[in-house]
Amino acid sequence: MIEFTVVICTYKGHEIIGKCLISILQNSILPKKIIIVDQNHNSLSILKIKKIFNNYNYKNFIILKNILKKGLTKSKNISLKYCNTKYIFFIDDDIFLENYYFYKCLDLIFKKKALGVCGIISNYENNWIKTFIYYLFNFNIFRDNRYYFINHLKLQKHNYYSKIFQLPGGITCFDRKIFQKISFDDKYLTHNYEDVEFNLRLRKTFKQPKLYIHLDAKAAVDGLKKNVKENLFLRIYFMRLLYLKNKKFLFFIFYNLSFLGLLISNFFNLKFTDYKKINKSLQIANKKG
Repeated sequence: MIEFTVVICTYKGHEIIGKCLISILQNSILPKKIIIVDQNHNSLSILKIKKIFNNYNYKNFIILKNILKKGLTKSKNISLKYCNTKYIFFIDDDIFLENYYFYKCLDLIFKKKALGVCGIISNYENNWIKTFIYYLFNFNIFRDNRYYFINHLKLQKHNYYSKIFQLPGGITCFDRKIFQKISFDDKYLTHNYEDVEFNLRLRKTFKQPKLYIHLDAKAAVDGLKKNVKENLFLRIYFMRLLYLKNKKFLFFIFYNLSFLGLLISNFFNLKFTDYKKINKSLQIANKKG
């Protein structure tokens, strides 16, 4: 049996983390250890977490309180000090997993001797036109591989997996040896594109790393449709910021194509005032970059 650790960093997630934890504890194989990094001043999340662990008679957990050094990347780095298994899953607190998620991901990462593996988000709204445009324009470091469209690769005969350029955050399994050389960037405090920045350094440190997506390892996001526009504005902001910090010719092409793809795929959802917000996001990124 392959041993693995699950890390969940949570902030204001007391209403959703229960569903996440239960899906982990109901999986076909259980982690050797579950590490919770709680960034809340109150105890609402911790009380719910302890109750669930008690209900499932699960003893191998650690709850770390992180108030002074808040931020997703800082919390992930803190958790690494307590991980001693070969494989580590980072699961967001708004994610819930199918019953065989861990088994499928571990089976693939072990067979392929990969550095990392992720699954797909199965409850992504499959608007064919919008999704096709997104995947036509967005690729390389700016493509989010988690979502349902990637499932169409199953049309390739007998393939239940695909090699990908980068791994998304929140549903990913890593080989622990990665963190002997690199860690998460503490400057990327927010939950936007910190995984992309990590992948950039991963590819620089490990030449041609083996990274895969399992097309039948399914997860879902609790409240996926909430704040779609706000997430779009943040995404554009961090896309611009990443481009400004990596001014290379290919990055210039990838950024502009991806930016255009986001605008076209969201054209019918955006109002004139939204374009003003997008412009403001770009201006703020220009100042910081």
